[in-house]
Amino acid sequence: MPELRKKTVPFEPGRGVSSDTASRSSHAASDAENAATLFDVTEMKRQERAIAKDLAARGVRTGDEFKLVRKVAGLRAVDVAAMLNVTPETVSRWERGTVEVPRAAAYVLGDLLDHPKLARERLEAFAR
Repeated sequence: MPELRKKTVPFEPGRGVSSDTASRSSHAASDAENAATLFDVTEMKRQERAIAKDLAARGVRTGDEFKLVRKVAGLRAVDVAAMLNVTPETVSRWERGTVEVPRAAAYVLGDLLDHPKLARERLEAFAR
């Protein structure tokens, strides 16, 4: 019978940690037996947040970076679109790399990550 390791998930390159993934426990007899690399979900989320904060501080430059920072900030693409007064399709184009992410949008997203309440208040005031 495999031993139960709580709060670990198999690593899948290119896939972030979502709440449904985080809620599962992985069963594994041993790393050697199933050739899986297991990571602690809490540690993965901490590292994703650290990466997102570094990207925001440096300046988001690519669609993949924009998407990561958005997800770590806990924002849906449709919500970001509404806050920035663009269509959800525009956000999708930025995230797919079809269209370059505007610097202003990247700055606002970084602000939403670092200071969510204040940034939302500023955006709402600006929209009036």
